[in-house]
Order: sequence, then structure tokens, then C-alpha cells
Amino acid sequence: MYSGYLCFTISISFIGVLTAVIGDLASHFGCTIGLKDSVTAVTFVALGTSVPDTFASKVAAIQDSTADNSVGNVTGSNAVNVFLGIGIAWSLAAFYHKWHRRSFEVNAGK
Repeated sequence: MYSGYLCFTISISFIGVLTAVIGDLASHFGCTIGLKDSVTAVTFVALGTSVPDTFASKVAAIQDSTADNSVGNVTGSNAVNVFLGIGIAWSLAAFYHKWHRRSFEVNAGK
């Protein structure tokens, strides 16, 4: 009847609600144990990207006789997470600063 639009809309709505709930829970957890919001955010993002890859690697290791697929999945997913996660953010920052005619610098060790 709706050609999947209803399912898509409901799914996106649930993802938004779950994201808000998990964000609030992470903030409360960080406050409870005395962590800054930035540390809590990085930790939960790392967990959120690594846990699904762990289960995918487990399934690949069980189904493959030599477990080559699971090793490839681990290295590939971590490389994509790091290079896209850092690369996209830095590229956006560089474009933003170029647009506003400022220099984009990353201070090491701060």
C-alpha cells in the first residue's frame, strides 16, 4: 500500500529515539563516574562501531574453514572507521575554515 515508505519512516523514527535515549544514558553514565562528555562520547562511539563488527567477524570465522574472512573484516572495518571518521571530519573543518578565510591548524598534544 505505501511501498515501504511507512516501514522506512517508522524505522528512522525508532533510530532517532534510540539515539536520543542512548545519548542521555551515556551522558548520565559519564556524569556518574566522573568522565567528561567528550570522553564518554568517544568511548560509546567506539563501542557502537566495534560491537557489530565483532559479531560479523564471529559469524565469518564460524562459517569459513580458515577464518580469513574474519581477519579481513576486522582490519577492513577498523581502517574504514579510522580513515573515514577522521578524514571526513577534518575535510569538513578544512572546507569550513577555507570558506571563512581562516587557516585550519591541529595542535599536537592538546
